[in-house]
Amino acid sequence: MATRSLPIDDVNRPARIAGAAATRLEYRLDVLGADVDDVVRCAGGWMFDRAMAGWRVNAWLLDAGDLRPLQILGVQGRVLRPGGEGTGEAIPVGLAVSADLVASAGCLRDEVRTALVSGRTEVVLWGGRWPDQLGGRAEPVRYRLSAAARIFKRHALSAADCPHTAADDTELLLCGGYRPVDSDLIASGG
Repeated sequence: MATRSLPIDDVNRPARIAGAAATRLEYRLDVLGADVDDVVRCAGGWMFDRAMAGWRVNAWLLDAGDLRPLQILGVQGRVLRPGGEGTGEAIPVGLAVSADLVASAGCLRDEVRTALVSGRTEVVLWGGRWPDQLGGRAEPVRYRLSAAARIFKRHALSAADCPHTAADDTELLLCGGYRPVDSDLIASGG
């Protein structure tokens, strides 16, 4: 990789270096779900651990009521408007979607298919089977939550009025398309 030296007296040097580093090194996980409860229950620990690892995690929700549970997990909550404009951002490195949402919203299914075809996005579904409309195949994977993720997920579930839902040690998901070599999702074989 070619490098370029900046003059020592360049007053904007720190800002340029910080801006360049943020552009190159930022990983983003976008999560699409119906509501806060579903997202926290099915992928809350995974989102927390990714956020703590430095990922920018956004949860796009059809019903974005009380966002406190997402804030507890370090996740930015946003309103999802099917049929409207997308996020306006580049394709994320990770995309997690409720299987029910993909099955019921054709425009979201098209966006998920685009991410799959890009070959640059790890696409994960929860809460159902892999829709035939997406094509390809998926494998069951599990994510083992860190001790901190279990604690924060428990607090997020409580804030989401799901205090009796257990924060299990693992979250079960389906993964299709691109799988990075260093993925934290482990094939569950069944």
